Amino acid sequence: MKQLGSVLALGIALALSSCERTPETPSKDAEAAVPTPVDTAPAAPAAAPAAQDPAAAGPARLDGYGPLTLGSTLDEVRAAWKAPLQGEVPDDYCHALRPQGAQAEDVILMIEGKRLVRYDVRNDRITAPGGGKVGMSLGQLQTLYPDRGDVTPHKYDEKGHNLRVRPATEGGALINFEINGDGNVSAWRVGQTPQVDYVEGCS
Repeated sequence: MKQLGSVLALGIALALSSCERTPETPSKDAEAAVPTPVDTAPAAPAAAPAAQDPAAAGPARLDGYGPLTLGSTLDEVRAAWKAPLQGEVPDDYCHALRPQGAQAEDVILMIEGKRLVRYDVRNDRITAPGGGKVGMSLGQLQTLYPDRGDVTPHKYDEKGHNLRVRPATEGGALINFEINGDGNVSAWRVGQTPQVDYVEGCS
């Protein structure tokens, strides 16, 4: 009987000791095995590129200059320019108009049939459509206009040339760069045919 009581006492003691054990601390290896939550939130969309300001490209275009459009009537030209233009257009023959003030040396407007048919630039302040400028070499122009530029002789300068840039679409305006004997652009013009090929302008 004493032996049975001893066995019962030992069993009770073991049961109590197992209840009082503290939980085991997870090992570092166990912690490393726990998967890290993955951020599944969608990435923020890339910011759209800022729209280019059309004015930053300059006033010269294949279809006109500043507020003017090739083919506009004389009245439309004067109304769109707003400021006074130097020159008279008494008939349908070729006549030249110039801006007044700060833009007086920037551009010459050719009017024929009382419509704007061409404009000329003779300084390096204005960039031609496509990037050409006064002062550039023929090689630089051919890099800018590789597929549509035709080199032709200059009418008055034996060492000079013209680079005539054909329009990308049928009926569009042309660009003609005059290249002097030193190999640099001295002037350029944008216009419709046949007026863009008037070497002497309205003279």
